[in-house]
Amino acid sequence: MKDVALRQGLEYDRNILAATLEEMIEVTGGWPEKAVRGARVLLKVNMLSAKAPERAITTHPEVVAAMTMLLHDRGCSVAVGDSPGGAVGGIERYWRNCGFDRLVENPGVELVSFERAGSVELQSGGRVYRIAKPVFEYDVLINMCKFKTHMYCRLTNAVKNSFGVIPGIGKAMIHSHAVRPRTLSACIADIYKLVPFDMVVMDAILSMDGRGPGTDGHPRMDGILGVARDGVLLDMVMSKIAGLRPEELYTTREALKRGLGKPFEEITVDGTAVLPDFDIPATWFYDFVPGFAGALARAFVKTVPSAGGKCTGCGFCARSCPVGAIEIRDGRARMNRRKCIVCLCCHELCPENAITVRNPLKRRGRREAAPGVDK
Repeated sequence: MKDVALRQGLEYDRNILAATLEEMIEVTGGWPEKAVRGARVLLKVNMLSAKAPERAITTHPEVVAAMTMLLHDRGCSVAVGDSPGGAVGGIERYWRNCGFDRLVENPGVELVSFERAGSVELQSGGRVYRIAKPVFEYDVLINMCKFKTHMYCRLTNAVKNSFGVIPGIGKAMIHSHAVRPRTLSACIADIYKLVPFDMVVMDAILSMDGRGPGTDGHPRMDGILGVARDGVLLDMVMSKIAGLRPEELYTTREALKRGLGKPFEEITVDGTAVLPDFDIPATWFYDFVPGFAGALARAFVKTVPSAGGKCTGCGFCARSCPVGAIEIRDGRARMNRRKCIVCLCCHELCPENAITVRNPLKRRGRREAAPGVDK
């Protein structure tokens, strides 16, 4: 048995993917014991925002369809669920735009809204988290993650995908307290430890590099599929392939502190994959603030999202902002620099791809404040 299985050279064809997944699952120890006839299986996808699968932001529906086929062959029923940011007012647009609504055309598949299902309070790392009930109510829970870059966490994959089990505005409230990548990663590791994932399936067929996971990221066809029982190990392997030492990823570092995973040298991998010239964003400037400098220094170096010319003034970002740092004036979103905690929720969720974020320490010529940013 191998800890991680990788295959490259794949495309989004559910029949080919189903055959490939079946073989990879066997290599990594077979199906979870409870994945038997009559079992109820929940596929926790990455459905960050209501964007088409070709944008490489969300788990591709063909990978989900392939897993559904295999589970139906085993006599299992399948549910697909997540809690995307900003979906409190209705998740149907997300199902439709991400391509998951077509899955329910097959009997034995349902779509689950974590917001509507309710939550339970659990404690981890001295913090209390509200976790969506469905992740504990199904017989088998499978992490269907998307491999991509993240401007705050550098990479997002299996461990980061667990953040979506926090329903409603809970994620935004965590962002409002965990305003640095290290502290946010600590919260994510706490959450991952609470969630009983039985298996991980990674979609890196169409991955993303650059300043993801929103409009500044670059979709790229890498053709990679991954399977593992332990998402921490999968993240460590993919970090190394992408060009990072596994311990450089804060979410991995925090997971290892909590006794999850194991040393990289002990991980066994079946198959190989490469990610040539994979562009991973730097995030050190979010944390590189001397303790003695206090809030003044932090306010000086932090970057603030801005609404560009594509902004329609719809107000979606303002309604999603956890600290009320955005208002709509003169038909455009205006960000309050003093209030902004740089959680980047507005960048991730904007339906018009109108929010941009610049590196505050990158050398630039003199310029006026970006449109939509209050000085």
